[in-house]
This record gives sequence, C-alpha cells and structure tokens, in this order.
Amino acid sequence: MNFSLFEWSGYTNSVKRFVLITFLLCVAYYVLESINGRAQMADFRVYYEAARAFLNGSPMYGEAFGIGSGYYKYSPIACFPFIPFALLPYTAASILYYFIIAYSIIWFSLRLWFDLKSFEGLMSNSGWVLFVISIFMADHLERELHLGNVNLFLLIVAYQIWRLIRDKKDLTAGVLFGILLLFKPHFLILLPYFIWKGKWKVCSWALIVFLAGLLLPAFIKGFSLNLNLLLQWKSALADHNIQLAESPNTIYGILNRFVLNHQGGQMFLLATLLIVAIIVAGFIWSNQRRLKNNDIRFIEYFLLLALIPNLMHTDTEHFMWTWPLIVFVFVGLFEMPYKNRLPVIILVGLAFFPYCLNSPDIVGKKMGHLFDEGGLLGIANLILISVALWIYKVKSNRKVPY
Repeated sequence: MNFSLFEWSGYTNSVKRFVLITFLLCVAYYVLESINGRAQMADFRVYYEAARAFLNGSPMYGEAFGIGSGYYKYSPIACFPFIPFALLPYTAASILYYFIIAYSIIWFSLRLWFDLKSFEGLMSNSGWVLFVISIFMADHLERELHLGNVNLFLLIVAYQIWRLIRDKKDLTAGVLFGILLLFKPHFLILLPYFIWKGKWKVCSWALIVFLAGLLLPAFIKGFSLNLNLLLQWKSALADHNIQLAESPNTIYGILNRFVLNHQGGQMFLLATLLIVAIIVAGFIWSNQRRLKNNDIRFIEYFLLLALIPNLMHTDTEHFMWTWPLIVFVFVGLFEMPYKNRLPVIILVGLAFFPYCLNSPDIVGKKMGHLFDEGGLLGIANLILISVALWIYKVKSNRKVPY
C-alpha cells in the first residue's frame, strides 16, 4: 500500500484518529518539554554543532557539544545531512528536526502496520492496535523525540533496504546499505547475511558508496585533513566502547552477570558469539531448506537488526530497532489460534515492564537504572525476539509472506 499522511482516502476512522491523536501528543510533549526547560535535544545538538564545525573548520571530534557526554562519533560525511540545519539558528533547527521525527514516527507506524497486516479482519481494528503498539514503543520513541537522535531514521532506511531487495532493486538497496554503514558500522551484521543470500550487487554498491563517503569530504577539506578526520572517527568509536563482558544489556553481559558472576573472559565472549551465530545460521538454513528458495526474509533480516544491541555495546535507544518484530508479534497474535495466544501475551507482558517502562520519569531513577543498567532491558529484548520466532514457527505451517 502506497500512502502519505496527507492522503486520507482509504484510511479507516480509527487510523485517522491514531494519526491525529499521536500528532497532538507529540505537540503536547514538545510544549511540556519547553515549559520544563528540557527541550534541548542533546543528540541533535551534537550533529548540529558537528556540522557547524565542519563548515567552520573547527574540531569535530573530541569536543563536548552541549553536554559533557555530547561527543560526535560518526564518520565525517555523516554530518552532511545536518548542514542545512546548521545554517539555521539552533532553536529553529531543533523545532524543525523535532517535528520531522514526529512525522516519521507516525509514517513508519503506518508503513509497518500496512506492510505486515495480512489478516483482513484487522482492518477495522487497525487504529486501536496501532495505539497498543505505540504504547509498547512509547519509551523509545519518547527518547528519540527528547534527544533528537538518528536511530529512527536509520531503522527506516534499514526497512527500506528490505523492501527494495524484496522488489528486486538491489542497486538502490546497496546504496542505502552503504549510507547506513557510514553512520553506524553496527549494520555490518547484515553483510554475512547478504553474502549468504547471494546479494552481490547489494554488497558491491554498499562498498562503493561506503568508500566514496569516506573520500568525499577530501574534495572539500583536502586529503590530509580528511585522513586526520577519519583517524579521529576511529578513535571516537574506540572511546565509546567498553568491555563487552561488562556491557549490561548484551548477551555476554547478561550471562556474565547472572550466570558467571563476572568471571567471563575473552574465550567466553568468542564462545557466546559463536553459539549465537550457529543458532541464527541454523534458523536461516532451516528456512531456506523448507521454503526451497534463497530469498531475503522479513523474520531473518529483522532478527539480525534486533540482535544488534544484544551483541554490541550500544546506547539503550538502539533497542527501538526491535520495532518491526514487535509489530510482527502483534499482527501474529490476531492470526494465531486462541489456544496459542495466552503464552505469547504472558511473555510480552513480562517484556513490557523493562522494555517500555525503563524511564526514570515513570518508575523512578533507581528502578530505571536497574532496567537500563541491570540487564533487564536486554533480557526483555531477547524475550520479544524469542516470541517473534515462536509466532513465525506457528505461522510457518501456512503460507506467509515473511
């Protein structure tokens, strides 16, 4: 379904209500943030100031922009989309960026829903189910609005890559994949999957775009200065990392904390990663054998994206990349036999608390810290991934487009 938020034909009244109420909530949230002096959008400030620094020839890396932890840690070219914002006063730029995020949240909510909804009986209930999904995602979307980060946009790009590959547009998909890697190398997790699936055009164009993106600033700043910027980017990435065994929401950190009592070493990390790789590869191989084709499949692709914050040390905002699987779970709930729904509802309910209520404004600083830094958010994400895989298994006896 092709749609725009400005073309209402074909929407049910419940979907229209979802769009209007969600937009009004975003407006109200910005007003409250402004009244309370919190409309600072700290992450956006980093991108904004880095773009200004690039234009002015001042340092981009190693400078705290806005707040003490506000360091720019992306490739030099990743600041280019923010150059138009940097030409505006900060207040105007931040308001504009805020409402671009708000629009994108609503647009992507509808995009996911209408792409995944295959049960016609859901059409009349689309609005309230969209509200339920939005409540489930509320904490992560609130952080995106509050901080002004790019994680939502990177997820949208990753989603468009899946749609383009599905539609046999590998060249465009490869270009977008290269852009993703310029923002966050975390997306390299998709590279072995694309190679397995024989998507050589995607990989080739991604490499071309990635290398071009590294070199392009040299034509503006000169090759020597660009090389210096790339080395600073490498250092910024290294500074942002910690020991994986102590990263609380990764699989390594969870096992190290709750099973090994902080005794895990390098071999433990490698063994854990190998086991996860074998499990994921076994799942992909079984799908390929059962379905007798080598297509890129929704469940496999977004399983890898959802696993990123469980396998790499990242900020907690990256757990929003499980959003497509969460929509898949809610769609699947309505398509499953009634006898299979109760275990799913219980598991999703358990995941709801650390995944959706990990805000200190809701549960207090102590409990919020436990959710974010005690490994419970990572466990909740693994529960949601497991539920999605189980629903897929239940659905796999029927012909499904996932």
